[in-house]
Amino acid sequence: MDSNSLNLLHSRHSNIPADSTAMVYFEQDCKKDREEHVVDLWMGLLERHNALMDKTYFADSEREREKLSEFRHALPEMINEIVKQRKFPKVGTDIAVPEKAFPEMFRFYKERLAVSEIDFVIFGHIGESHMHVNMLPKSEAEFKKSRVVYMDFVKKAVGLGGTVSAEHGIGKLKHAFLEAMYGKNAINDMAMLKKSLDPACILGLDNIFPKELLT
Repeated sequence: MDSNSLNLLHSRHSNIPADSTAMVYFEQDCKKDREEHVVDLWMGLLERHNALMDKTYFADSEREREKLSEFRHALPEMINEIVKQRKFPKVGTDIAVPEKAFPEMFRFYKERLAVSEIDFVIFGHIGESHMHVNMLPKSEAEFKKSRVVYMDFVKKAVGLGGTVSAEHGIGKLKHAFLEAMYGKNAINDMAMLKKSLDPACILGLDNIFPKELLT
C-alpha cells in the first residue's frame, strides 16, 4: 500500500504511524509447530533489509490474523464508500509487468498521476509486479481524464513487456487496452477464431472483443 492508501486507512485505524509512506503485507502458511521458527526467519529477513521493526506487526494467533485480515480488506471497502459519495466510478488498473521493469513502471505511475491532479491510491501484489492504481474522479471531466491516463499506463506497460489484464479479465471495458497490447490485426484474427467456434455469437457477446467484430 502506498502513502495515500495509508492516509486513507489512518482515519479508521489510528495505530498506523502517521509518518508512514508505504506498507508491505506478507502472508505465509505453516504448521503449528513451525510458527516460532518461521517468525524468526521473517525477523531476520526484515532486520537485514532495514525494516522499521518498531512498526512491524506479526499476527501470530487466529484472533490477530482476523484483525490483520480486516485491516487488509478495509482499504477496498473505503474506496467503494468514496465512489458512492462522489457518484463517479473509480478507474482501476489491472496491469502487471516483468519484475525487472517494475521500478520503472511504478515511477511512471507516480509521475503521471502527479500531473493529472486526480485523487488516487495504489495497492496490490508487489511480489508479482502487479499493482492496482485506483483513480477516484470527482467529476465527469476527471473521469474522462482518468481513462486517458489509464491508456498511458497501458502503452507504457506494453512497451515494457507487460500485460494489460493480470487477474480481472478484459470484459466490456478494456477492448481498447487489449488492442493496444496485440494490435488490430491480431484482435480481428482472434474474433474470427471465436466466430468459428461460436457462429451465432451467443457466448459472452461484447466480452473481450467488441460486438461489432462478431456481428
